[in-house]
Amino acid sequence: MKLLFFALFLCIFHVSNGQDSVQVTFAEEDSGETFVKQRFVDRYENVFMTKVPTRHMLKIGLTFMPNYVFSVENTADNTTQVDVGYEYKALPSWSVGAELGISGGSGGNTGLAGTILGKIYGRWYYDMRRRMREGTGSNNFTGNFLAVVGERQWGKEVVNNDLKRIGLEFGMQRRFLNQGRMELGIALYYQDYRQDDDPLLLAYEFSKSSRIAIASRTSMGLAFGDWKRQKNQPFCEVLRCDDFVQQLWKLQWPTVYISRNYSNGSAGISYERKVKSSPFSLNTQLSVDYLRIVSQDFPAPGARFVTNDYQLQSTLHLRYYTNQKKAIRQGTGGNNLSGFYVAPYMHHLFYHSETYFGEGKSKRHLGLGASAGFQQVMFGSAFIDFSAGMSHNMLKVNENSRRYLGYVRMGFGLVL
Repeated sequence: MKLLFFALFLCIFHVSNGQDSVQVTFAEEDSGETFVKQRFVDRYENVFMTKVPTRHMLKIGLTFMPNYVFSVENTADNTTQVDVGYEYKALPSWSVGAELGISGGSGGNTGLAGTILGKIYGRWYYDMRRRMREGTGSNNFTGNFLAVVGERQWGKEVVNNDLKRIGLEFGMQRRFLNQGRMELGIALYYQDYRQDDDPLLLAYEFSKSSRIAIASRTSMGLAFGDWKRQKNQPFCEVLRCDDFVQQLWKLQWPTVYISRNYSNGSAGISYERKVKSSPFSLNTQLSVDYLRIVSQDFPAPGARFVTNDYQLQSTLHLRYYTNQKKAIRQGTGGNNLSGFYVAPYMHHLFYHSETYFGEGKSKRHLGLGASAGFQQVMFGSAFIDFSAGMSHNMLKVNENSRRYLGYVRMGFGLVL
């Protein structure tokens, strides 16, 4: 009897417990990674305008390219080109465009020198259709491309600089926010320089007339087109204005030109560190420019004459970021290395030339001067730095040196 009563009690308890209980299942999902990835995608789209359709684009800006004059002295004048261009999207993956550029400067035996460059091109944005199909892009000009390029160049140096060339270029183009633009490219060219009648200059002109050449190109500036401007863009969130940055290693984007008889290039590296948490910083920079010419049949038939030019520059700036305290107080910026600045600086330049046009002499400049500029670090991985300055030569001035040396420079590169 007791056993029957105990069995009945267990049955009643089981039924009543089953009616009142609710089965609960716990599941844990790590949403942090998903959230971060989504924020990165949104930030990328806001910066590079990847989903904004565009068919017409007018481009104005600066192009940084290899030095085509015989001297590497004062290369900032000779390697920076002001250009204007237009690009039209004929098909989602194909575009056509044209550009006109002007560069110039003065220095050494070349006197007033400069070039005018006209260019037409057709581009294939080879990953555009895939990005549109996957929903990560739209029909616009942001992407990687292969291009067929035709160029014609006119100019005045020691000899007239008349160039025709056609090439295949690999590059990338990115739009920034509403009207920013950047392009990087490297191309393989088949080219022809006009020959000069002067036997001496002809020897050097032959050096530049190598039929095959490789050349790099970097372009930055403004873009205007048929896209709808976005209002109230999260500029600071995109550029991470509030990040605390104590120091930066900065690699200047190099320029390069390589051919059998004529090659040149430039590169630079700099290091900047804040003075504690103040708006002051110390910025030191080292840059080098190099030029190599191989002359055939000079100074005698059958001879081969090799010359080198090189320039080394080292600079130390004490920068003061003028609006940093105000930006921190208003919540529009952080304690970092971005913004407008003024800076006294010390500058040492050594230039050596073996070519006829450089007279085979060396030049030195040890200057003390002042400069002003603007630097912006983007996404923690790239930077732009625009500055201008003038320095007074503290060395004895002779026929191979100058009392004052000024510069206008726009740097672009990677943060290491």
